[in-house]
Amino acid sequence: MVEGTHGGNWYVLVFGLPRPEVTSVLASGISLRPLDAKLDVFDLAAVGAAGFREWAALEPVIPHCTCEIESAKDADIPPGFDTLNRAWLASALLVLRGFTLASGVACCAYSWNSIPVPDASNPWDAPPKPPENRRARTDLPPFHGGLLDLHLKTLHDRGMRRDPLTVDDADWIRIHFDTFNRLAAGSASFYFALHAAIDWRYATDERSAVSRLWSGIEAMFNISSELVFRIALLAASLLEPRGEARKARFQEVKKLYGLRSKAVHGVALTDDALHKAMSDSYHLLRDLMLFTIERGHMLTTIDFDRALFE
Repeated sequence: MVEGTHGGNWYVLVFGLPRPEVTSVLASGISLRPLDAKLDVFDLAAVGAAGFREWAALEPVIPHCTCEIESAKDADIPPGFDTLNRAWLASALLVLRGFTLASGVACCAYSWNSIPVPDASNPWDAPPKPPENRRARTDLPPFHGGLLDLHLKTLHDRGMRRDPLTVDDADWIRIHFDTFNRLAAGSASFYFALHAAIDWRYATDERSAVSRLWSGIEAMFNISSELVFRIALLAASLLEPRGEARKARFQEVKKLYGLRSKAVHGVALTDDALHKAMSDSYHLLRDLMLFTIERGHMLTTIDFDRALFE
C-alpha cells in the first residue's frame, strides 16, 4: 500500500498491456508511456535499496510490465479524483476498451524509466544480459510509492485484446476521461459498477466472478423487482436498434441471467459454460458502462423510457 503524501506527479507501472511504440496522451495531465528498457530483478533490487520494501513481490510480473501511466499533479483539479487515482481511472478505461489484463501494479514518485542503467546497446526487444554483465543503479533518489493492484492470478474474458493501444483508443479515452472522472466521483452506483467491472478479474473462480459482475449490472439499473425481465428489456433497448437485433439481445440477456443464477447457486455447469457466462456477463457490464460514459450521465428512467418508446 502507498503510505504518506506526495505533492508531485505519480508514475504507475502497468502490467499486461502490449508495449506501445510511442507515448499517448489519455487525458489532461495523463499519458501512457512505453518503458525504454525491460526492468529486471537487478533494477527492482536497486529501488529496494532506495526504500521500496515490497520490491521482491514484483519479480514474477515484471517481464510483462511494458509501460507506465504518468499522472501530473497540476491536472488534479476538483471535483474528481486525486493524482494517483486519476491514473487508476485511466487504467480502468483501458480495461473497458478491451485490455482485460491491464492493471497498475506499483507506483513511484519518479519515472520507472529512470531506474535501469542507461544502455543504448540493449534495446527493448534484445535478450537480457547475463548477470555478470548487468549493473544495478546505485544513485536512485529515495523511493516514494508502493504496490497497487498486484495479483498473481487474473481471470480474463473471451475476446480479450492483445494488440497494442491504437490512436482511436487514446482519442476515445481522452474525449471521455473528464466525464468518466465526474461519473465515478459523483455517482455511488456508477462507482460500485466500475469496481465490479475491474475487480471481477481477481475473483477466486468463475462463479465468484459472475456474481461480482452481476452486482455491477444491477447497480447500473438500480432495479429491485422483476429483475430478469426488466434488465433484459432495458439492456436490449439501450444497446440495440429496434428489430431483430434488439429481440436477440433481449433473449441473450435473459439466458445469461439464467446462467448467472446457476453459477451463483452452485448448479453443475461445464467449464466452458462457466467461462462463457463470465465473459458474456463482463461484456454486458462493459457495454452498459461505455454507453453511460458516452451519454455523459448515469442512466435514469428518462433514458429507459426513451429507449423503450421513442
